[in-house]
Amino acid sequence: MSKDSLWFGYLEIGEKSSPVAQDPKLLTGKPDTIYLFNLQRNTIIEYKREIVESKLRPLNGNEAAVSKELKTAFTKAAKEFTPRGKASNILETLAAKPVPQKKPKEEELEEIGIGDDDDFFDNEDDED
Repeated sequence: MSKDSLWFGYLEIGEKSSPVAQDPKLLTGKPDTIYLFNLQRNTIIEYKREIVESKLRPLNGNEAAVSKELKTAFTKAAKEFTPRGKASNILETLAAKPVPQKKPKEEELEEIGIGDDDDFFDNEDDED
């Protein structure tokens, strides 16, 4: 399987068997799991690698017709999907970039003149 192309196959798990697609670019962030698009469930699901790899097989000649439907459905699901590994990479990238700080706008201060103290104090107390 090429690291740049979709792989189409069949997941044989009894009643829940389904055509599947795997995009090697979709990483779970864990070496023991993989993402597979499950056509029966119409979603991308994380599977334990040790359990699922032995149940995967390429599509055979009779199933080749489903590959077009599988690719179309996978493309639609992939547009709405955010892999776990990718989300953390975005957060790490944002944390690594310093946020530019805006300089505070300097305000002009008004000069307050000191006037006559008599205007400041209440004159009624002075009349005793």
